[in-house]
Amino acid sequence: MRKIIAKIHLKHISDNARALKSLTKTRLCAVVKANAYGHGAEEVTNALCGIADCFAVALLCEAVSIRVAACGKDILILTPPSSEEDALLAAKNGFVMTVGDFQTAKLLVNVSEKYGVRVRLHCKTNTGMNRYGMNASMLGRVCAYLSNRPLVSVEGMYSHLYGSTVESAEKQRGLFLQMQRVFRRYFPHGICHLSATLGSLLGDRFAFDMVRVGIGLYGYLPSGGTLLDGEKRLRLKKGMTVYAEVAASRRYAQGGAGYGEEKPLLKKGERLTVLRCGYADGFLRNRKNGTCGFERNVNELCMDACVRKGGTAKSGEKKGALLPVMTDADETAKAAGTISYEVLCAATRRAETVYDYE
Repeated sequence: MRKIIAKIHLKHISDNARALKSLTKTRLCAVVKANAYGHGAEEVTNALCGIADCFAVALLCEAVSIRVAACGKDILILTPPSSEEDALLAAKNGFVMTVGDFQTAKLLVNVSEKYGVRVRLHCKTNTGMNRYGMNASMLGRVCAYLSNRPLVSVEGMYSHLYGSTVESAEKQRGLFLQMQRVFRRYFPHGICHLSATLGSLLGDRFAFDMVRVGIGLYGYLPSGGTLLDGEKRLRLKKGMTVYAEVAASRRYAQGGAGYGEEKPLLKKGERLTVLRCGYADGFLRNRKNGTCGFERNVNELCMDACVRKGGTAKSGEKKGALLPVMTDADETAKAAGTISYEVLCAATRRAETVYDYE
């Protein structure tokens, strides 16, 4: 019994990166955290190293994993370091760290002075996400503390749009501009970046010195947003198709179909198809889980299998055949009551990944 197959379309991802860079007309930071949203961080980084200006990840271990594939380009770690050990390892590798409060600023200064290593960082500001990042009242204090430190290189400042409307984005942009003025009193040449995929669709005013694009690279746009001019100009291509093997083609005899009570609506002798795809493979257990053809699911998924009505040799649903179970993460997410980000990250959890370069 084989794993599900995740076919990753690297050319589509590269084409998406070029389209987004052309749209924003600024530097592109390719976000490849969470294994490049399930698409394979090293392979995606390698495919984009001639297009992206730098890369971003969430964790130190993710930065280490793409270090070679990044071909010497900067890697920004979005989660602030919490220990001397992590800060030292990041500094020795030349990674760019995030400082979102005074405590982290002190940690990095202490590491630089104690070990004599150069520390590179971007200041993270809070314009409404309230996750990481310092408020305007703290930014000046942190910048003053970090300035004139011989081994500390403050190279940028950034924030993150929290909403999905133009109105909330405009409010955050105004606050970001105020913070930018404070930041550039101390670091006039630092790059400033506010926008992820949503912001990249809002026009030049939101581009600043760089955009950090994640979900857009993989062929999707943030959910819940207002239709923006940038969306009309983009023709993004899906970066992933997931297939499952037909593990069995059988006829219903009696009892249930998968776990659960008897299925009185099934007729004796009715054709059933068993897909080698379950909730351990990253798809929701619910019968209406959004996978392609989920309307035919007889019951909730098992850990490693899905039982469906129908299936004949004529339609290709015979043992060993591969059938698509995810072609559009937006459609899967809508039916499953979640978002495309979660679908993409989960769909390759236990998959055999195949890379398509054409």
